[in-house]
Amino acid sequence: MKLGLSTLLFRDRPLNGDLLRNLQEAGIESIELTDYHPGFSFADVGFFADFGATLKALELHLNSLHIHLEKFDSEFDLASRVHQEKTRAAYRDAVDVMVALGGGILVTHDIRIPEPEDEAYGEKRGAFLDNLGTVANYAEPRGVRFAIENTSRGYTREPGRLIGLMDDLGAPNVGVVIDTGHRNLVGDPVEALQALAPHLITLHIHDNHGEQDEHLLPGLGDIAWKEVVQALRDGGYNGVFMYELNRPEDLGEVCENFKRLGVRNT
Repeated sequence: MKLGLSTLLFRDRPLNGDLLRNLQEAGIESIELTDYHPGFSFADVGFFADFGATLKALELHLNSLHIHLEKFDSEFDLASRVHQEKTRAAYRDAVDVMVALGGGILVTHDIRIPEPEDEAYGEKRGAFLDNLGTVANYAEPRGVRFAIENTSRGYTREPGRLIGLMDDLGAPNVGVVIDTGHRNLVGDPVEALQALAPHLITLHIHDNHGEQDEHLLPGLGDIAWKEVVQALRDGGYNGVFMYELNRPEDLGEVCENFKRLGVRNT
């Protein structure tokens, strides 16, 4: 299993070769990009083609891109048919960026499905499945997958709901990302990993004390990491062990933390 790190901890820096070299020198093998970086634009496909070439030259594996399209425009809503074509076009643009980078996983937690008792639940859940299914069909022949993330609040906070979405969607290039920190705020990360093992295609690894989304290094909160690693082993997960941390100063600790958790044996 590769050691991965999200560029979230350097979200205030632009994406460039210097940032990539910092990660490579720290021993990181795989990365997840985030669209929080200054100047990030899904319209600049040429930039991402060059960036992908830099990744390849540095022998850095690109696992994923965490997209937050709703922060660019609140009308980008997969769970709505009101601005459907506009939303689908925005997600196709994100797929094209991932293609320019060399392919990989698009991660999203922009899921505005309400609670089942809400009168709009059926329509919005149906719209989400329809819209995501359409953009997934666009992405599949282009070597791009989607990963739907569990949240600490809202519809996808419960593993069973994610399983239901996967079953109803039935798309071969759509899976789930389990965020251990999010799950620890509302339940047991180990149980979520066990339940979603057949659908798990990537991870967001970080720790907390069950009260705030702290994005700590594993071991600094109260998540049972030995059991988390065992659940990944039992579930046959062979993706990237992707750290999603907040503090730039933690970069130098990631490799040692990875070794201490014994993940490489999985």
